[in-house]
Amino acid sequence: MAEERQQERLRGQPLPHNIGAEQSVLGGAMMKLEPLAAMLASLSREDFYDSKHQLIFEAIASLNENQKPCDILTVTNQMIAAGTISRAGGREYIARLPSTVPFVENYAVYIDVVSDLSVKRRMILALDGIIDLCFASDHESEQLIELAAQRIMHIREEGESAGLTQLGDILGARINELGAIARGERPQPMRIDFPALNRVLGGLRKGALYILASRPGVGKSALSLNIAHNLSRLYQAVVAVFSLEMSKEEVATRLLSSKTGMSFQQLESLDKKDKASWDKIADGLGDLYGLPIYIDDRSSINVVEIHARCRQLQLQKQRLDLVVVDYLQLMGSATSRSKAENRQQQIAEISRMLKVMARDLEVPVLALSQLSREVDRAGRRPRLADLRESGAIEQDADVVMFLHDPNRHEEEGAYQQDVCEIDLIVEKNRQGERTTVSLEWCPLSLTFTEPGYRGEPEPPF
Repeated sequence: MAEERQQERLRGQPLPHNIGAEQSVLGGAMMKLEPLAAMLASLSREDFYDSKHQLIFEAIASLNENQKPCDILTVTNQMIAAGTISRAGGREYIARLPSTVPFVENYAVYIDVVSDLSVKRRMILALDGIIDLCFASDHESEQLIELAAQRIMHIREEGESAGLTQLGDILGARINELGAIARGERPQPMRIDFPALNRVLGGLRKGALYILASRPGVGKSALSLNIAHNLSRLYQAVVAVFSLEMSKEEVATRLLSSKTGMSFQQLESLDKKDKASWDKIADGLGDLYGLPIYIDDRSSINVVEIHARCRQLQLQKQRLDLVVVDYLQLMGSATSRSKAENRQQQIAEISRMLKVMARDLEVPVLALSQLSREVDRAGRRPRLADLRESGAIEQDADVVMFLHDPNRHEEEGAYQQDVCEIDLIVEKNRQGERTTVSLEWCPLSLTFTEPGYRGEPEPPF
């Protein structure tokens, strides 16, 4: 019945395949060692559409595993011994395969054709199962969307096997990239509006996971929004902010407060006759209104959903420049079907999937995290071991930074309204040095600045 429904939806069309390409791949593998090695490294039994070809692939793989030569005679004998020769088309069919290869030197092209069509078949079958669930199950739509995203991501991850690449080829491509950057032909990593931090990090790099951690109340949310606002203002960067702690109205108000220099209390206690304040708000709103910053405040969101929404935004806007997640420990799990048995495993899954997302979307991800209470109790600078609930965060992250107030001794102590100095400790940095950058923090306007810097042009990296 399920097969009949599937054929009805496919309108009698066969699943995508290319018999000639499959024959050429198998025929080439029986002719030369290079096509054989490439086939076994790139394809599996399931990548072949024709059941005869699946059996022949198994025979070739078995011969190779036993370190035996692979040609027409050995493959035929292997299949006779296994009792599969008749189901594979017989001796004549196997003997004809090498003659079907147009040019054995093009074996990589034939392999790519077979692999590409295999991915398309898996996509059709995976989404066909989702269609059945839509009709026949009581799953909520959000669950089905997540399941569809997971299946597509799984297919993508299975297909991402770059394999072994010679060092010289990698370095050659990298030198070409550096040359393009130097000539201005390729975008450089985006600068954040903190010169000393720029010099340490080299800007925000695509595919990198940045962790910004602190104790509550030290300003990690404010700093992340300052960075998002600066990038969007300077580059018209498309930024996605996922706020699990604050509503989208609170996030927007924080951005307005930072822009106008007015506190929450001032904004919420405005007198309609206070023309100067309203003019300041109008100016700030004019600067903020058109910025491509997009905010999602659903507290129950997980990484799979974040990945899907970021992919959608990237397709809609033809770019995505930064993702901010505030913050890790508020996520219940990486997916709604996570099998993690404890909180440490859940956080490990979340950090690992955020790193996968950063690489897949080729976008920097800035994820906020809490530090353990021990930092306040001991009155010391934070360390990597202080990241709450998982040591996996420090392993997955490319950069780990801590916001630390050296003058704060009482746990979650309240800040005065005056500007104070905060240490931004770069504790892990895969691309550069570990150091401390001094920032000025204004709790009144929720704004960080760098001492002595007032927005002057920066020298190149």
